[in-house]
This record gives sequence, structure tokens and C-alpha cells, in this order.
Amino acid sequence: MSPARRFPSPSPTTGLSRRRLLASLAALPVAGVTAGCGSGDVSADGTVTLDFQWWGSEDRNLATEKAVRLFERRHPKIRVATSYAGYDAYLQRLATQVAAGGGPDVMQMDVAYLRTYADRDVLADLAEPVFSTISRSRIPRLYQQTGVVDGTLVGIPTGVATTALFIDPALWRKAGVGIPKAGWTWDDLLTDIGPKLKRAVPGRAPLTDFGGYVECFHVWLVQHGKSLYAGDGSTGFTEADLLGFWQLMGRLRDKGVFTPPPVTASSLSGGAGDRALVRKLSTAEFQITSSGTSYWETYGEVTPIPFPTVSASAPPGMAAAASSSLCVRRTSPHRREAALLIDFLVNDPEAAEVLGVVRGLPPNQRNLDRLAPKLSGGDRVIERYVADVRGDLAPPLPPAPSGADEDKNEFRRVYQDIIFGASEVRAAAAEMWDKFHTSVPQG
Repeated sequence: MSPARRFPSPSPTTGLSRRRLLASLAALPVAGVTAGCGSGDVSADGTVTLDFQWWGSEDRNLATEKAVRLFERRHPKIRVATSYAGYDAYLQRLATQVAAGGGPDVMQMDVAYLRTYADRDVLADLAEPVFSTISRSRIPRLYQQTGVVDGTLVGIPTGVATTALFIDPALWRKAGVGIPKAGWTWDDLLTDIGPKLKRAVPGRAPLTDFGGYVECFHVWLVQHGKSLYAGDGSTGFTEADLLGFWQLMGRLRDKGVFTPPPVTASSLSGGAGDRALVRKLSTAEFQITSSGTSYWETYGEVTPIPFPTVSASAPPGMAAAASSSLCVRRTSPHRREAALLIDFLVNDPEAAEVLGVVRGLPPNQRNLDRLAPKLSGGDRVIERYVADVRGDLAPPLPPAPSGADEDKNEFRRVYQDIIFGASEVRAAAAEMWDKFHTSVPQG
């Protein structure tokens, strides 16, 4: 059994609306927090108390508590007050604390919210000398970039990830298509692999329709040399790009490669148990690798493979990603101690053994190399996949601007209008383009 099982990231339909979060932060001036609230206590004997908060499941919470206790034994003058909650409750509490001028010294941050907090000057610059004890030498540079906002390092990755198509290898072999290698194309899927799967596996669509996931649109954009967002948070594509992507999705639907609309809608709006692959209504579907292990529990053996691409020589489109980040409150009175805690959680070999993959694959490459032989099942398969595609990964998507959650939700809604015939694809692309520019201030 793999060490310390990983807790899946929030599903694409889960999470606190950025609009609600921003409402909670409304009292916070853009210039930043002026109050220094938080635990930040120093006892008479010089012991410092750090407040560390995160979200997670029981597995993650137990492993993190164990790692924190190990840290305290290493640093007897530092006490860590821990607090955790479910994802939505955690984000709401954090927003409320920060809006009131407080917050934890060290916090786990969803990368989707890095810019939201960084733009309000809540997060410390981790490149400042006081944080020099946080070693990044064994974190691949590609993943270090996941915590950079407008040139400032505000987060350290807790785990590394990317995107994949998770396929049922037995069914794909039964269809005679085997396991596609990097460089397989959209044309291969349309004219060869998709039709063969459709004939060989009646009752299942070859793939769960992923045209409603903005993450998959980003993969397609990278294949064409573009990006969902630019470095400044503005949109990195055109209306014509969006139209082209959705037209390709339409051809896949017309060929019967994708799931029918009712199944697609259920997958888009439901939880993990509503996914078409889990319900045995498709043979493959899109997922983030940090959440992929759940298939071994809810479905059975699956294999992650790269996305099809434009041509054999084109980039595959998958980007480096962090499962989450560790950040420090800018006004924390104990930034030196916060740096020690983050460095320990990310880089210490004993901490890596304790934490396992509860936050995804360890970002420290040496720790991952030591842990990998002990992984089993889905954890081991995903580790090998990420290692195999690492050399082809695109740089991380720039931190999402405020409004990006609304983009995700609207992207799904507008796409469902397309597949149910409520909107023509050109009109839908124009509508979604306008929404991108409404929800993204710089767009």
C-alpha cells in the first residue's frame, strides 16, 4: 500500500465562488493588511507559536499533524497551532480572517486564488532574505513557477501535477488501439481510435465529452502556441480560438466519440461518482493527475495518457501544475519561523515519508525519487506518467485573475447550451468571449 494516501483535489464543480470570496475580502484594502492579527504569540521562555491552516481529508489531516509534531521536536522553541476544515469552509474562513486584518502565519492556498490574495498584498514575497531557509534547489524550476504572481514568488508547491486522459487499458486493447503514445493526434481520435472503440465497446462512448472544461481548452491552446491567460492575467486567446476548439468538440460528438449530452451534463455538474467512466458509460476521460488515484477505488485499473495533439511534432499541451501552495501572511510577526516550517514540510526527507502523497507527488525531486519505489497502485502509475511527460510539459498557466471561477462555471454552462441545442456554436463562442472579458478585469 502506498505511503499516506493522497486526498483528491476539489472536483471541478466544487469550491467557493470567487464572487463570494471577493465579497468576504471587500473590507480589505488593495494596499494590504495593516493589522498584524493572528496567533503570533511568544511565551516567557521565548517559544514562538505559529498558526498553520489547511484544508483536507482525514488522511491528509493525520499525516500533516504527524509531520508538524516532528517539526516541533526538531525546533523545540516553535509551537505550531494547527487548524483544518473542508475545502469550502476553509476558503470562507480564510477570507473572513484576512478581511478582518488577520489570518494564519502559514496557509495552504489553492493556486486558483493566488492572484486574488497576492493582488491585495496579503501574501509575503518568499524571495526576501528572511525566507532564505526555504530551499528550492531540488524543486524543478518548472514547478517553482506555479507560485509566482507578476514576478513575485508568493507560494511554494506542496505537490506537482498535470493533466491526462485516464483510459481503461483493457478496453482500448480489446478495440485494437492499444495505449497511444505521445504524439497521437486529434485526427487519429476522429478517424481511427474513436470509431474502433465505438465498435468494440457497445454501450459506452469512447470518451467522456471534455469540451466543457476550461482546463482542456487550455491544453488545446498550448498546442497552438497560446494560453488561457497571459502573465498579467488578461486573456491569452481570441474568440476565433474558442470557436475552433468548440467546433472540434462538435466533430467528436458528431462522430459518436463523445458521450451523449445527458451523460456529459451529469459528469460536468456532479461529483466523482457521477463521472461517465466511473458509471461505465465511457472508456476514458479527462482528469488532473492529483485527483486521478480515486479511479482505482471507484472504477478499477486505468492508465493516464497524454492528450491527442495537432500533429506528431506539435506540443502535447499539458502544463506543469501544483496541487496547492504553501504561503506566508505578509504581516506575520514570525516569518523566519514560518520559513523553517515550509522548508521542513517541502524538503525534509522524514517529513516526505510521513506526508507521502496526501498533497500530490512531492515537489522535492530527491524526496520523490526516494518515495517512488514505495508507491503502489494508482499512485505509482501516476508517478510514472508525470515523470514520463515532464520533459514535454508547458510552463504553468499564469495565476488565474479574479473572476476565473466565474469563467469556469460559465464555460460549462455555455457548453451545455451547445450540446443540448439551445445555442449555436458561433453564438455560444461569442457569448463566452464576452463573459471572459466581463469577469476578467484586464481582459
